[in-house]
Amino acid sequence: MLPHSWVFGHLHHIGKTMAKYPSDVHGQYMPLLLAKDHPELEVPGLMYIDIWPIAPPMLAVFHPDMMAEFTQTTSLPKHPSLEGEFRPLTQLNDLLNMSGETWKTWRGIFNPAFSVKNILSLIPAFLEEIDVFVDQLKGAAKSGEVFRLEDKAISCTIDIIGRAILYALPFTYHLLQPSLTAYIYSDIRLNCQTSKNEIQETLKRQIALMWTSNAPDQLVMALNPLRPFRMWNNNRIIRNYLRPHIERGIHEHLNGESTGHKTINSLATKAYLSEQDSSKTRAIDADEHFMDIAIAQIKIFLFAGHDTTATALSYSYYLLNTNPSALATLRAEHDAVLGPNTSTARAQIAANPALLNQLPYTSGVIKETLRLFPPVGTIRQGQLDFYLTHPETGKQYPTDGFMLFGLSFGVQRAEEFWPRATEFLPERWLAKEGEPLHVRKNAWRPFEQGPRNCIGQELAQIELRAILALTVRDMDIEPVFPDDSPVVFGEKAYQVMEVGMITGHPKLGMPVRIKMRGES
Repeated sequence: MLPHSWVFGHLHHIGKTMAKYPSDVHGQYMPLLLAKDHPELEVPGLMYIDIWPIAPPMLAVFHPDMMAEFTQTTSLPKHPSLEGEFRPLTQLNDLLNMSGETWKTWRGIFNPAFSVKNILSLIPAFLEEIDVFVDQLKGAAKSGEVFRLEDKAISCTIDIIGRAILYALPFTYHLLQPSLTAYIYSDIRLNCQTSKNEIQETLKRQIALMWTSNAPDQLVMALNPLRPFRMWNNNRIIRNYLRPHIERGIHEHLNGESTGHKTINSLATKAYLSEQDSSKTRAIDADEHFMDIAIAQIKIFLFAGHDTTATALSYSYYLLNTNPSALATLRAEHDAVLGPNTSTARAQIAANPALLNQLPYTSGVIKETLRLFPPVGTIRQGQLDFYLTHPETGKQYPTDGFMLFGLSFGVQRAEEFWPRATEFLPERWLAKEGEPLHVRKNAWRPFEQGPRNCIGQELAQIELRAILALTVRDMDIEPVFPDDSPVVFGEKAYQVMEVGMITGHPKLGMPVRIKMRGES
């Protein structure tokens, strides 16, 4: 363990280490940077770190098998600090913060909606949003501007997750006879890519008000006397926006109607109502508890569903540009599966979405990107009678009173678990057992593993495969960082903690310039 002060804990050592790096580097880098600065500790796959009062005392774990002990072999409860962060956003009525039988019930309700089969059925709607993204990239290429790629990626992915979640909304069409009215269903499109959307802007404001630590800037924000009112008002706006869509789904199910679209929320509503006593379901639209949970789940899906995906997309383009052989292999796979004529790729995917499951190298690009740049690690609550056991030495480590931090960023860059760990090698995901690059069990954890893994991981990866398939052959996307940009772990595009963000995001929003291929 680091030398410890009863007054300052490890804050002095952390301050000395972090002073060597840019002030905006993301917090998940800190344990790894500490370990790098203190090789004399012979770090055994974990590190006790006392950062009170900034945050609870931490046990950072970066050994894959020890991480599996508290997420897979035993799934410890989420750390209480998450409650403080997410209560203002979801009132803890979401899958991230639920626990016990309540979590099991709602996870079971939502699982079918996130199945690969259902996600593929939504691809035609996703493609309409990707079309807008592609057009915007082409416009940027034409202008020659340098822009923040992540901003456009965020708007695109939130439009896509909006299509995946929300119901179709009816509008009335009056026939020749005034007494006859037909209901025509129109897909909900958030249109965040082309205009400001109320729910996106409000969600962004609400996330910026989330209290993530006791750091000075966070305390100033948390103690602002206007914060409670602003949070209440943001929640009111989001609730008023979402409620009609949820009520539409309830009405549709109870009356045997169908829009033909199996969105995440429509399937979940159907599953929930099917479990209820038939004598009660007619009054479900008045059930505020169900409405609270449905709205909370949509909030967390909108947040998580675009945040990680947009970051992964930005880093995919970055890593492909800096690894031209991988980019060439990716383009060759798209030629082989979708044909060399890029203008027909969209129509082929729309007609046969299962083609997206025939792109193993593309999947490898996405997984390798998430290996090198995971969004954030899991945090769990240590227990009095729970000890972590080192798989090689058998030594046990107490967890009571500590926040267990599954440091995916650390384990996924460790040479002892990943051959050529610092290299971008999508082909490692095609390696068979026994081959040098074969991926070790438990070592890849961007979506976590175990029963509390990310429910939306298939959605994110299919969405990313579709976007890459419709962009990488037509354009070169070149990162454009200032010459004097700081470097962390060899990257100018290191992950930062931006205002209003919780997970790691690329430095400067990933500034890029685009050139259309075949054009001078």
